[in-house]
Amino acid sequence: MPLIVASLIFALVVIYPLWRICDRAGLPKWPAFSVFIPIIGPPIVAYLLAFSRWPNHPFGR
Repeated sequence: MPLIVASLIFALVVIYPLWRICDRAGLPKWPAFSVFIPIIGPPIVAYLLAFSRWPNHPFGR
């Protein structure tokens, strides 16, 4: 139970900044919501942000 509560609090604190990062990078916003998946959600978002092309970045085209 404490792990679920801690994961929910972490997700609620992190979701807005990830939403803004995805928006500014020109990526879809669904990765920000994958943070709600405990343990594997944040690494998925980190992988997508690190290895995908950012359409709004001048060198991402």
